[in-house]
Amino acid sequence: MVYQHFKQVSLDIKGLILSYITRPTDLKSLCLTCKELRDIATPLLYRRVILCVGGHQDIRLSAFLGRDNPGINHIREIYLRLEKIPVLRKHNYHSDDSTDEEELEEAISIPARQAQFTVRLLLDFLPSNILEVFSWQNWEPLSTENFLLLCKKQQQSLREIEVGPLDQPLLPRLEKAPNIFQLPKLRSADIYPDTLDRLKVCQMLLKRKPNLEHVCIASGFEYSNEDPEDLHDSSTQPGLLSRTLFSHMLPFERSCDPMRLKYLDMDTIKLRYAADTWLKVVKFSCLERLEIRNCAGADAVFTQLSKPHLRPTKLQSLRWVDDITSEPYALQAFEGLLEALSGLKTLHVEVNNMQTMPKVATITHHRKTLTSLSVHSQLSHIIMHHYVEEDFNKICTECTELRELSIMFPKTTVEHAVPNPDFEAYLASTRKLQYLMTLVIGRWPSTRESFIGSYHKLIVHALKLYEHQLQRITQRIFETNDAYAKENNFGLGTRSRLAVVCWGGNGRTRYEGSEKFKLRQIPFVRGLKVDPFGQSSLLAVQTVWKMVQFVEPCSQILNHSLYDLHDVQHGP
Repeated sequence: MVYQHFKQVSLDIKGLILSYITRPTDLKSLCLTCKELRDIATPLLYRRVILCVGGHQDIRLSAFLGRDNPGINHIREIYLRLEKIPVLRKHNYHSDDSTDEEELEEAISIPARQAQFTVRLLLDFLPSNILEVFSWQNWEPLSTENFLLLCKKQQQSLREIEVGPLDQPLLPRLEKAPNIFQLPKLRSADIYPDTLDRLKVCQMLLKRKPNLEHVCIASGFEYSNEDPEDLHDSSTQPGLLSRTLFSHMLPFERSCDPMRLKYLDMDTIKLRYAADTWLKVVKFSCLERLEIRNCAGADAVFTQLSKPHLRPTKLQSLRWVDDITSEPYALQAFEGLLEALSGLKTLHVEVNNMQTMPKVATITHHRKTLTSLSVHSQLSHIIMHHYVEEDFNKICTECTELRELSIMFPKTTVEHAVPNPDFEAYLASTRKLQYLMTLVIGRWPSTRESFIGSYHKLIVHALKLYEHQLQRITQRIFETNDAYAKENNFGLGTRSRLAVVCWGGNGRTRYEGSEKFKLRQIPFVRGLKVDPFGQSSLLAVQTVWKMVQFVEPCSQILNHSLYDLHDVQHGP
């Protein structure tokens, strides 16, 4: 009967309903239901494609790119990752021969070479001018020929571009073909200069596309063989990075027409003297999103942005991540910026080597609009700060619009049926957030020391027992939140909106202050179990981190990490 009514609904409404389905397996099942739903679900299924290349799955690419595949014309975003293939070799520990390292490098380079060939086939067989996003999410360089082919064949449709590591210099090729960067729909650029050649290529892109809305700049010179002494700005002159990227705007003090960006992401750039360079070339008052990661001297930028004439009044998202900072006034400058701003929706603070946490008053200042909050601060991997019970309760009481929360909880243990009082008080405070969908608990619960095996590695069966104990605590969190929501008549009426409870940060995080022992992030989602009598009840189900994006698409907070920022790029 329900299906008969659904058949009478117009195609536009059916497409709107199916657009809320994000899990690929569900969209695939819809494609197999009937022809009408297949025609609606196929564009949704193929719009965003994630492929692991360089491994045994490359043989399936021929069927994916075949002419009889109806979804190939609907591909708009492609994300490529290099498949990790384990290398098994016998080691001779009594030999001084150094050929093992050479064999290992050769074994790693084979999948990379195969991946370049696979990418070439992919770009050749894809229809022209359909791709909007092409992302090469690997540390291995992308083939220069593949990059040029991408810019030529998808020139009229690309909206985002990445200028990252390439296997050959690109500048001589661009000088012969200057029209490659004529991308009319380009609005976002992620540039990663780590050589002088790539730095000049990035300058050509910024010069040709002054109307960009999103720019991500991450300096990689310290990880490459080229590390100029005058790379960053000084008190006397702009550094090599800024005066090369924005050479078409020199001099900054006179004829500079700043870029009116909506989103700016800065990574590994020294900003102590940014007032005369970066604050001149970018109009910060137009920003809607700002991310500063591992930038020394960031407090100077925070201080400048607190001034009325530079204040980003449209800013909705602010993220500050720094795992090496030791500047005493950085946190005070950041708090001053939070007090000067208003209307933030997303606030992420993840810093190391800090004595305290950000003041609660600076967070509750945005209580009417704040929907995503992540606050982590630690002095070392042993001393991890967390708010006292009164302060955290104030955050949960005043910031009633929170959907996502990631914070360090007090210590607890998995050995007892009920968590300790401080941990339980934190959980009681989170129940007041009636719109909360994602809760990330940064601290791992403790257990017996015998749980940790030799060399700080977990025994397999001990890990399963630990995960079972985490599931028990998570189950209790879901049940108590549902009971509180039902009692106070908010949430979804019969239960709370809480859908994801996650333990640990993204990537690998340390367990109980250990220097070597780390655990991967363990997420649990709301599930359902049915007994033999047909009665259904709640069940906390452990899932893989990469599947959370299909369970709760709003949980972008799971992508942020405090402890191992470089390990985050590889994912759990």
